[in-house]
Amino acid sequence: MDKLLLSVFGPLVFAAALLVFATGIRRAIERFRSRPTPDELKAAYDAYLRRLLNPQPDAVERELGKLLPERLLQLYEDQAAIQSAGFQLDKPGSKPWWPKRWQVYCFEPLDIGSLNELPYEDELGPGFCFATTGRGSWYWIAASDERAKDSPVIFLDYNGGGGSHGETVAASLEEFLTWPRLPIIK
Repeated sequence: MDKLLLSVFGPLVFAAALLVFATGIRRAIERFRSRPTPDELKAAYDAYLRRLLNPQPDAVERELGKLLPERLLQLYEDQAAIQSAGFQLDKPGSKPWWPKRWQVYCFEPLDIGSLNELPYEDELGPGFCFATTGRGSWYWIAASDERAKDSPVIFLDYNGGGGSHGETVAASLEEFLTWPRLPIIK
């Protein structure tokens, strides 16, 4: 009886194992092939940098129907500041044994492309996600009917980590940008 079962089901088990193995190899090859080449990575970075260094606040404000804060516009005029990336901000006044740090992977280009690609929170109203953690979270600033000097920085966490979604990170963008910067520890 065992020989009969083995002769009937043995080839089926072998075929199923072979199918699983072949599917795994195919997926590995697809993943390897879908990796961007160094030239593609450079082209993507160059396109990002062009957008970052050529902000379009008028177009964004027209789309929002509101005005962005003056401090945000000043940030995008400072090309060195807007290109800084890969750091964490150490919030002053946090407990020494549990410091509050906010990671900034990079700043987002101030253009319609970013406005349309980045999250929008109905309950917050019109605004702009000006920076990202690179992990499904952004830093948002409000737009208003009249140009404000500055505005609070709100953390939008779509990654679900830590329950910080909607938290006011800093009372103003000016405050946020003056916090001490530390390297991101991996």
